[in-house]
Amino acid sequence: MQPGFAYADPGEVCRRFVAAMYSADTRSDAGPGDAYGRAVSFASGALAGQSAAAELDGRWLAWSAHRAYLDAHVEPFVDAQLPPDTAITARRAVRVTATAVGEDGWRGWTEHSVADCVLHRGGPDGPGWRVTDYEIRQAGLR
Repeated sequence: MQPGFAYADPGEVCRRFVAAMYSADTRSDAGPGDAYGRAVSFASGALAGQSAAAELDGRWLAWSAHRAYLDAHVEPFVDAQLPPDTAITARRAVRVTATAVGEDGWRGWTEHSVADCVLHRGGPDGPGWRVTDYEIRQAGLR
């Protein structure tokens, strides 16, 4: 849980979850899983325990060579296909544009993605919305 954050808006919870996942910084993080560790503040307990894949990001080695961080921009994405909210379930989507930027001026590919979040309210994680599942769809590289 993030102190001072109310978890009242499912769209904001999704945005913060995804922004945290795209917050990798080789200058301060021990590995690629640290960003996921920040994201779990907005996730359900069950999802928080699924961090193994986050440790396997093959780009980390290249980013480390340049002391890179991710320059990421996350904004709401209106998806007409999303089902309506219920009292305890919501779906939200955000658009992500992320580029690895090195201290030495190096720039990696820019990733354009859409992240779909499934959120639930209440239960063992307390009041408010938490991400219980997500999918990242690649929209292209430039």
